[in-house]
Amino acid sequence: MITPHRLHGMRGQSLVEFSIVLPLIIVVALGVVEVSYALLDQHIITKLTREGSNLISRNTSLGDAATALRYMSTRPVDLDDGSRLTFSVIRNVPTIGAANYNQAILSQRYSYGSLSAQSTIQTQGSASFGGAPEYQASNPDNNTNLRVTNLPTTLSLGGMLYVTEIYTQHPTITPLAGFGI
Repeated sequence: MITPHRLHGMRGQSLVEFSIVLPLIIVVALGVVEVSYALLDQHIITKLTREGSNLISRNTSLGDAATALRYMSTRPVDLDDGSRLTFSVIRNVPTIGAANYNQAILSQRYSYGSLSAQSTIQTQGSASFGGAPEYQASNPDNNTNLRVTNLPTTLSLGGMLYVTEIYTQHPTITPLAGFGI
């Protein structure tokens, strides 16, 4: 037989157990929400980069493609405040006798946005690119500084490679960052 005094003690035990488990449940729930938003942001950026490469592969000027992506972008990409877009066109030099013959070179590059970020495509040295609308490299056949150094070795570059890079920051929406999580 359970006495009323014993019943009161059980309620206290349940309250203590609940207060121990509640923070863990809250952290897990907020973590699921945060990961979901991070995956959504990744999906948005992937779609924008795909559309950017699609645009520049169809003979749209790099400046016009950047303008189109600027108007298509949504959270978390804001090219006017806190994000950066970089278009790169890589091609093989077909000119026999040129210093860059049959080498992958960076033939066009255009960057737009306010975030301070550098492209992951590396060349042998610094190079200059002309202005709008084409942003062509100066002397692409013979300027060896334009050679791309970090392409995968398994990549066979038969024509042109169109690369769109978008850099942005993922703002946390839950207060987990305040707790160091």
